[in-house]
This record gives sequence, structure tokens and C-alpha cells, in this order.
Amino acid sequence: MKFNLFFPIIFLFILALFSSCTDEPSSLGVELIGSENISAKIFDTSVDTTEQSSSYFKKVIALGNADWVLLGKYQDITTSALMRFVFGLPDSLKTDLIAGNINVLDSWILLRTRYIYTDSMASMNFTVHKVNSSWSSTAFTIDSLSKLDYEPTDVSSQFTITDTLYTFHLDGSLPLAWMKNTADKTLESNYGIYLDPTLSSNKVIGFQAFNAISAEAAKLFVVIEKPGVYVDTLNGFIAADISLVDRPVIPNLPTGLISVQSSVAINSRLTFDLGAVPAGVVINKAEIFITPDSVSSVKGSSSNNSLRLSYLRYADSLNTEGNPSFLILKDNKYSGDVTLFVRNWINRKENNGMIIEAGSPTSGLEFFALKGSDYVEISERPRLRIIYTIR
Repeated sequence: MKFNLFFPIIFLFILALFSSCTDEPSSLGVELIGSENISAKIFDTSVDTTEQSSSYFKKVIALGNADWVLLGKYQDITTSALMRFVFGLPDSLKTDLIAGNINVLDSWILLRTRYIYTDSMASMNFTVHKVNSSWSSTAFTIDSLSKLDYEPTDVSSQFTITDTLYTFHLDGSLPLAWMKNTADKTLESNYGIYLDPTLSSNKVIGFQAFNAISAEAAKLFVVIEKPGVYVDTLNGFIAADISLVDRPVIPNLPTGLISVQSSVAINSRLTFDLGAVPAGVVINKAEIFITPDSVSSVKGSSSNNSLRLSYLRYADSLNTEGNPSFLILKDNKYSGDVTLFVRNWINRKENNGMIIEAGSPTSGLEFFALKGSDYVEISERPRLRIIYTIR
């Protein structure tokens, strides 16, 4: 009989315990739900007096991992490109190449258009040159171009241009040298080709770049013959490509504007003085709002119309820390969450601001003109809104 009463008694005890837990919040619950010692406040630079500063600058970056290979000219922007092709050859063909038994009858390269900056009706053409020095798609930049050794002779001919494709033929000696290099590294070199826009070009084309998943990157076709034996067409495979974007002078904008441009690359720095935010507060949420200047901005086709903010760790360095925050355009404002940035500024008692970049820093040439800290209309300057809690 005692055994039969044991479980109902235990059940009633547990039920009473849970009821008592729901009747009165824990000390943590009291702190979060409401207390005379807790006060939520808002700091908003659009209404609270504070200082802010902004500026823009150029930073050269490598473009070997970009979505597009950029080529052409627009105003003071010139962008050239490097490409290198390789071959997978059977041993029998390697033997014939080493013996000098193979001739190249024809060869051509096909480039697929993915992006245009800015006037699709403007002309764009280029010359092609044999490269005689090594380069790396992960490290080569526009600053490296002066050290590149390439032949002055244009090895291209027979251009065919449509809305989606650029096709041009190559001097047959070039792919023959590349195939011999595949057969025996001591016979020839393979440093690829340099593509240089002509002076008459007035737009920039973005061709599909090489990456691990794209089947639409540059393609090379080579027609070979072994005299009296066979004629065959081989495929060369793109192994590396990179854009070299040159904009020698940072654009001169109307007073109060700052700028951001992908690929060039132009970035901006923005800093807010948070001295008015009390020490020791809990940052619940922080948002930033930046107003674009549509008149001075220039966008290409297939553009990524977003901005990227990165946390600046040190005052004397442009090195960033942590994950970036992305700002999306809505109601003529770029806005996004910067809670982690503000928490670090408050907790570390050190505020070096943030870097503003294009949402896709290595794709296209999108130029964002933004209203900065000195813009004449105070209501359109960058705005920081912080919700914080005082214990």
C-alpha cells in the first residue's frame, strides 16, 4: 500500500515545484522583464549632438578571384587582362611535338560577355600580346604591370563580336609553343597572353572569369595537323586569368560626397564619436544608414547594388577584423546592422571606425557616390542609431 502511494506523492511534489517556478521570475528574469535599475535608451546621431568624420581613398587589390575578367576603357579607367591556357595531351602527340611533326593550321579564343560598363552601344576592341615573364593570378595587380615583359606585336586577327561573344584568332606559333611546353618544359615557355584595350575603346566588358565551377570561361581551340596522317581540333583549357584595373586619379566629387568603387578599388572610412554613450551600457542593437548620391554614381549591368562595412581594429592600419556587415538599399538609404561593431567600440573603449566597400569588391566597376559627414544637408549625412540598456 505504501508503494502504491509513493508515485502520486512524487508527482504532486514535482507539479508544485513547477508551479512555484512560474509564479515568480528568477533574478535573471527580473533583470530582463523590468526593474527600476534597468533603462532602455536610444542614441541617434540624427538628433543627438556628436561628431563624425568620413573620407575616401584608393587601395590596390588583386582581382584573380573575380567573377569577370574586365577589359576596356571608360573615361579615366583602363582595364587590361592576362590569360594563360594549358593542354591535356596524349603521350603520342607529345612525342610528335618534341620531334617537330605537328603544324598548327588555325587557332582561336572565345570569350563570353557577362557584364558591360557602361554604354553597351560604345565600341571596345583590344590587342593581344605574347607574355615572356611569369605572373600569378593571386598576387599580380596593376602595380605589377610595369614589370611584365610582353611582346609589342599584336598576335590577334579576325575579330568577331556579338552581344554575347568575342572571338579572335591567334598566330599559330603561340599555341604551338604552349603545346610544346606541355610536352617538354625545356622546349618553350607558356606565360600566356596580355590583352590591352585600344585607345578607341569607350566601354569596359566583363567576360566570364575562370573558376572551379564555371564552364563558360575563356576557351581556346587549335586545329593541328600531322602532315599526311591526320587533321584534328584540340581544346586548350584556361588555367588562370586576372584583370588589371587602372584609375590613376581618385575622382573629384562635389563637396560633402565620399565614394566607393569595386575593382579599382576605392574605399571610404567612416567614424562616429560615441563619447555621449555612457560607459558600461549593454548595446541591444545598432543600425547605420547611408544616403547615396544617384547623380554622381555610375553602375554597370548585372551590378551588385549593396555596400559592405568592415570593422577597423587599429588606428594606424586599414586591416579589418571579423565578419563584414552588408548594407542593402531601401527607400533611398543603404542600411544594415552594426551591433557587433558598436559593442566592440564600447567594450574595448577604442573606436577606429569602419571601412565602406562595394558589396562585391572584386566584381565590376560599380561606382557609389555617398553623402558623407560634411554633406550640406545634415539630415542626409551618415546616421547611426543605437538602442542600449543602462543597468
